[in-house]
Amino acid sequence: MKIPKPISFNPLKHHKEEILYFLENAAEIEFKDLIDSVCHNHVDIYTGSISSNDISDSVIISLKEKGVYNKEDYEYWVRTGKGYRVLILDDNSIWILRIGDTAERYIHFHPARSGKFTVRFRGSTLKTVYQLRSDSSKGHEPLSLESVNLARMQIGLSPVKRLVPGKGIMRCWDFFNLLSNA
Repeated sequence: MKIPKPISFNPLKHHKEEILYFLENAAEIEFKDLIDSVCHNHVDIYTGSISSNDISDSVIISLKEKGVYNKEDYEYWVRTGKGYRVLILDDNSIWILRIGDTAERYIHFHPARSGKFTVRFRGSTLKTVYQLRSDSSKGHEPLSLESVNLARMQIGLSPVKRLVPGKGIMRCWDFFNLLSNA
């Protein structure tokens, strides 16, 4: 999905529908790019039903209504808000707006960690599950400690000592598998 300028938003990090589509349809080589794009910190994923493009359009409309759409006004507005601003969309999802990394994509946003439609995972947990999902032969089988640690080794992460149902890697695995089976 092509995100319009001046928006900086990575749906493969922050939008469940985009992630699920990618996980189901990407070639194995594309998983490396996805895994590399995920930081080791926490990653917040929007689980609501608004598309990435519609979210982008809503942000743009809201900023225009506030009179802070152009680059200079937007950057001043964000800086005077302690380096970020909060925006609530029509579905009551909460988004954090920051200054983007490039001049042509100066409006950066991601879901708020406490948002109504947000789920949070550690970056290393997401990378592990993405690596596991990249092996199409794994399908939706239950996880084993051996398969998890093999996947982690393949992407340069340390092994884990155990898998705890409902937590960490198991929670993330279930999240993506339950959603893709829905």
